[in-house]
Amino acid sequence: MTFDYAHQTDWPMTSGQHQSPIDIQTQHVQSSQLSAINWRGLYQAKTITGEATTLKASGIGAAYLNDRDFAFQQIHFHTPAEHLIDGQAAPIEWHLVHQSATGQLAVVAVFGRIGKPNSSLQGLLDQFTAQTSHELTTPVNLTELLPDTGTVYHYLGSLTTPPLSETVEWYVCADTVMIGEQQLAAYQQLFAANNRKIQPFKRSANHCRTFLNNFNGVS
Repeated sequence: MTFDYAHQTDWPMTSGQHQSPIDIQTQHVQSSQLSAINWRGLYQAKTITGEATTLKASGIGAAYLNDRDFAFQQIHFHTPAEHLIDGQAAPIEWHLVHQSATGQLAVVAVFGRIGKPNSSLQGLLDQFTAQTSHELTTPVNLTELLPDTGTVYHYLGSLTTPPLSETVEWYVCADTVMIGEQQLAAYQQLFAANNRKIQPFKRSANHCRTFLNNFNGVS
């Protein structure tokens, strides 16, 4: 399905109580001493899909999120970033989509910052072909796209593309991961801006928690 980001108000939405993305206002976040995320073993992309709006890759990986097991499903990218923290936007955000054995969706959102080139991202860009899906000739280790420490913001929200279902546990990582300036430019040449606009966060209907996290288990 192709999404027209220029006419987002035309997207069908069944409910508007827990929509994503949001601007996380840190002064309103409840603190917790629990660990939100533990990576479990190797994250590796094996198949890549050139969709109309983003690069998406699927593969293997697992995480322990809030004391439950989740299997990695796919990674995809948004530029500029969809979530904000205290009104500040990153140039790019990627989503690591996971699913539990019961079907619950959990998405780990990671912000990119400009710095040294990222080998995991480069491995995806090098094997990308527009509008086609194919198995990767060389599977890509995604480790360099995973944060290894820092604050995590957790809230209940929605998909950020239609059908906008309010079925997603969000884990938004405050600490950024470096990518190269030329890598960002290469991605932006492939895809137009694909960030959903910020949605109102209704604290009366939901809440956001923060975790100080060490991401154990990255391989």
